[in-house]
Amino acid sequence: MEKKKFDEKLLLRGFMLKQKDIITSRQNPTVKRICALAEKKERRAQGLFRFDGIKLFCEAAQRGLDIKYAVIRENVSEDILRRVESAVEDGRLSEGAVLLVSESVFEKISEERAPEGIVTVAAVMPSKHRTLSPEDAAKYSVEKDEKLLIAQSLRDPGNLGTVIRSCAALGIDRLLISDDCADIYSPKVIRAAMGGLFALHIDIVPFSALPNALLSLRRGRRRIYATALHAEARQIGSFALESGDCFLIGNEGHGLSGDVIDACDACALIPMTEGSESLNAAAAAAICIWETVRS
Repeated sequence: MEKKKFDEKLLLRGFMLKQKDIITSRQNPTVKRICALAEKKERRAQGLFRFDGIKLFCEAAQRGLDIKYAVIRENVSEDILRRVESAVEDGRLSEGAVLLVSESVFEKISEERAPEGIVTVAAVMPSKHRTLSPEDAAKYSVEKDEKLLIAQSLRDPGNLGTVIRSCAALGIDRLLISDDCADIYSPKVIRAAMGGLFALHIDIVPFSALPNALLSLRRGRRRIYATALHAEARQIGSFALESGDCFLIGNEGHGLSGDVIDACDACALIPMTEGSESLNAAAAAAICIWETVRS
């Protein structure tokens, strides 16, 4: 493995980087494993995911994620070094988890066009990646006093990430998604969620057989409103929501499937000015989240 000593001029106050080596080979086994995490099947196989940027690194460390590696570019800024040093000193990151890599290696690892110089690799969060059966939906009955949002087939990573960010910011407790949504550990989802994925108060729960899961929720005395154009759809804001009521949003291009709509209590639509284009899934979700929380 080709290495070279870290430039002493980049060291901070005798920080742990002093005796580290820089990894300069793109064929380094650890580098290859980290690069492979760009693929969903590898994230599942390794039980790891990765993301770019110092803000997300700090969020992950603060939230107590199990960080396996902090990959730092050799000419990284002193601000990033200080933040990594602080995480080590606070016990949120082990010194052995810090990897120093050359410019060339970092270019291979990072997926950003203008990377900041740090990529984090963390273990998946068990509560947020188990796909549950429809019967498991019964545990989210109205007695739990939790605010829910449900989504079907959100395949665009940017939309799903923005929905997660809105849920975390506005106070949704559980985001229930069909198992064909984008992978929540996709770098694009994580980037759009801006740390929302790491929030302790929100669970993201994938379900198989969504129509049956909706029926289980209704048996738990929750009312579910499908956001869909329908002859009997009611305008959001024209009816009162009760505790336990929740909205279901659909795919970016095709909306909700018929069997999912049939499994809901009623349909709801967002009032819009005549001639307007429909809102994208993330914008529609934000409105539904606000209506759910303020009720």
